[in-house]
Amino acid sequence: MLDAAQNGDWDALIEGELKRNALVERMMAKNESSVMNAVEQQKTGEIIRHILAADGEIKTLTEAWKGELQEILGSVGTEKKLHKAYESP
Repeated sequence: MLDAAQNGDWDALIEGELKRNALVERMMAKNESSVMNAVEQQKTGEIIRHILAADGEIKTLTEAWKGELQEILGSVGTEKKLHKAYESP
């Protein structure tokens, strides 16, 4: 997901997020249904920390993209207003 965000591949990012959510749900269900030993707890903790770190970086990248998208949409809106104001009746 982080690679997709870094490359601006927003469709792949969304697809990855859906897959990640499904995996996290399965992991949570497994953790609730069984007792984990120390190694499993450590590995689960590492996975969660990795996910959270990547999520932070992805959020930074998507916020920047959101700003760019707002600028693009704003300029399109301005262009439409100008076109409408100056078109002949």
